[in-house]
Amino acid sequence: MRKPSGLVARKPSGQVAIALNLVIAIFVVGSLGIATYELTRVLLAREQLKNCLEFAALAGTASLASTSASGAPATAEAKAVALNMFKMNSILGQPLTSNVREVASLSQLNPQTASVDMFVEFDDPVTKQPTANPSNVMRLYGAYKYVLFSGGFGSIGVLSYNLTEQALSALPALDLILVHDNSGSLDDATPVTAVRRYYDPSVFPPQPSYIIPSPGGTPEQGPISGLFCASLIGSELNGLEPQNLDVAGDPRVSNCIREFSEVGNTGNTVPLRGVINTGAMPGDSPPAYGGVGLAGMTQGPGNGTTSTMGALPGASSNIAMKDKKSADLLTYFFSRVAGEPAEAQAPPPSYNPWGADATMFTDVVVNIDGNNTYGGTVVNGISFPDYRWLVEAARGNLENGAVAPNAIAPLAGTPMEGAANPGFRSAYRVAAYSKLEPKGTVERSVKSFMTKVAETSDCHFGFVAYNDRAGTSPTDTDKAQRISWAYPVAGKVKYLVPAIPLDTAKDNIAPVSALLSPPPDDSNPMYVPNGGSNLADGLQQAYNMLTGAGSRTGAMKAVIVVTDKVPTRDLAGSVYPDPNANGPALADAVNVAKNLGKKGIPIFIVGVDHAGGQMTPFMLNQFSDTTAGGVVNTAGHGGVLHTTKWVDPPTTLNALNGKFNNIVRQLVVLNRG
Repeated sequence: MRKPSGLVARKPSGQVAIALNLVIAIFVVGSLGIATYELTRVLLAREQLKNCLEFAALAGTASLASTSASGAPATAEAKAVALNMFKMNSILGQPLTSNVREVASLSQLNPQTASVDMFVEFDDPVTKQPTANPSNVMRLYGAYKYVLFSGGFGSIGVLSYNLTEQALSALPALDLILVHDNSGSLDDATPVTAVRRYYDPSVFPPQPSYIIPSPGGTPEQGPISGLFCASLIGSELNGLEPQNLDVAGDPRVSNCIREFSEVGNTGNTVPLRGVINTGAMPGDSPPAYGGVGLAGMTQGPGNGTTSTMGALPGASSNIAMKDKKSADLLTYFFSRVAGEPAEAQAPPPSYNPWGADATMFTDVVVNIDGNNTYGGTVVNGISFPDYRWLVEAARGNLENGAVAPNAIAPLAGTPMEGAANPGFRSAYRVAAYSKLEPKGTVERSVKSFMTKVAETSDCHFGFVAYNDRAGTSPTDTDKAQRISWAYPVAGKVKYLVPAIPLDTAKDNIAPVSALLSPPPDDSNPMYVPNGGSNLADGLQQAYNMLTGAGSRTGAMKAVIVVTDKVPTRDLAGSVYPDPNANGPALADAVNVAKNLGKKGIPIFIVGVDHAGGQMTPFMLNQFSDTTAGGVVNTAGHGGVLHTTKWVDPPTTLNALNGKFNNIVRQLVVLNRG
């Protein structure tokens, strides 16, 4: 039979080949599909792991900017926030709520099936290397164990695959200048004792006597501002050298006149502080004990000619001869008590040949126990039982047992003379420095602020101190009479007016923090308050730093001013003691603020009012951040003014910390915007 036309018979072997090809194609294509699927899931898991790490790192560093904690507590909080954020996400649709484990090192990253191990590291912002110190650079490492969907390649033992990723989050770069007003009033809340120290010739041998003057019913011990009734701009009389003791008699800055023994506004004063004893600081021992007696002394010139505030209006009318008897005072004294040690006191007792006013004093010492009424304390093993020890230590009369008798010989055999040894003066001065207020509280808060800023940004700090002028270098100093222009025998003392410039390679945290801490001894010039408030010069030095070679390209820039008053000096150095009439000083500061504003640099001001709230209205007006013409408003770019009223160290510190934390948050917002 003939086969139907068009049909071809196939061989069995060809059918087998086709079937085999189909089987092979299905196997290969299916394997490729599975491999492609696995690869896609692996890549997706890796991408999701990286995203989760980035979200967590950002959340952690954001918490550094918002928390009120600092140091290790802040970084611990940031780590906790990062971990919590990570757990709120998922990988390949699987929530990470309960399958994330934090490990202590990179070598321990070995997660369980479908789980994540995470390691949190903080890096140095400069070297980007791991650091044990608190840091604003957070690096997260994560490892996720991916189980192969197809069951893996069991024949060769591959069932899962570890995916590893990392994420880095660093807060932005910031160049910040701290402009610090260290004018004479920054120690006005310091508790002190005012003393009239003199020799009583009515006993033999003549003995030193101490009276605590109590003029006008004011307390004989207490804060400088209360004891000397400081005006609104504060008192330039200081607890530590240079002391400017004559300022107590200047009616422009003192509302209850007290007379420094060397210069009184009635002229009835004599140089009771005496002259230098060999090998010691100035004492006032009588001739038999190394002093010069009356023959080497002259009557006080009266207040007015060369005080730190300049000449008084009509000064000549304040000098000497208002009392007719004053003209004959020296003659009387030389003829009646010649050779006796100079002394003056108001009755009782009745011995008062100079007719000295009851307000007269010779010394002001800091109550190093921190109390308004000194009760005694021990510093580094050195005992200061009562205020007399403070006086002698401050004068240097307790430095040497062989010299001390020249100043305190009438106390021979007493604990004071027997205790005389090197170290009293330094111990007193360092302890006194630590009690200067509001300076100490302000500087503790500034250091806390620096720590906080360093943890919330890659911050490099510059520092500018200012009083009559601004500092220009880390070792910049000024020199002034130790005690008063009216007592030159004490010589002059150097004190720091420092500036620490910006450095592209350094954050300057260590040197600025050291400057804002009490010194270990008094072997170097101390950063003590003195002089007026030249804000314009402080801002100018800040401008120079932020536009100079030490400032980093691309870093946000800002100025932080800490002050206790409105400007009292202009760039020419002229003095404006009345905050109602300080126009030129303010105008100079505003002009520099304009220049800062042109460079996009904001000014933040923190004002500390220790004038019972009376300085605050002047600060709000002249430093305003909302009113045209205010220093902060003139610079613009988000700067803010904060004011705080002085209460006491702990209360004021807490308030200042809150103000500075607000500035930290503001800086971070500005930096990110």
